[in-house]
Amino acid sequence: MLSVFIVADPTQLHQYKELEECLINDYHVEYSDKLSSEQSDLSKLEFSHDIFFYLKIPETNEISAISRLLKSKIFIFFVRKDGFSPLPLKNELLPVADKILLKASAMKGKLEYFRGVDEILALNAYHIEPKDACEVILNGNRDSRAMLGDIVFRAGKNVVFGVRKNNIVAFSADLFSNECLKTAQNCRFFKNLLSEMLTGVEFY
Repeated sequence: MLSVFIVADPTQLHQYKELEECLINDYHVEYSDKLSSEQSDLSKLEFSHDIFFYLKIPETNEISAISRLLKSKIFIFFVRKDGFSPLPLKNELLPVADKILLKASAMKGKLEYFRGVDEILALNAYHIEPKDACEVILNGNRDSRAMLGDIVFRAGKNVVFGVRKNNIVAFSADLFSNECLKTAQNCRFFKNLLSEMLTGVEFY
């Protein structure tokens, strides 16, 4: 059985119990509040875990561990405002909504990501714009607006909340907390996404 490692702020770990419940039938799931950069610990992480959900702003001493793991593991990253991004960004994150219910029918991403999905709930949503070309996997609805002050910077489906480049996915909204997984089909979306990312992957 493949293994998922969830990294979150220790004060917020309880917020991701539904995510664990979502994944636990298909994956072995473990939690931690940090990634160790010690060589022995990092080697154990690489050997023991295949998929990483990184859901907090990293501490400085975690960056080297993240950089190493990004090279060989599937990485689902929650990018925060003024926080670290595993994919270089063109611009700062732009606020969109505190809470937004996204319709699967409005998505530009692969249909495979949205099988069995009607709606995805996103909290504290920001528009994300990487420097390099990436696959858009989660975008806004018709009424979505990314604001720069009072100026509408992006609108509708051009508002982006999730991008993928190879084995790395960066989300600029909270899709992971208990409310999201209880309210909408976020769990099915994550399962579909991981299934697609694992296709043809070999772990060593």
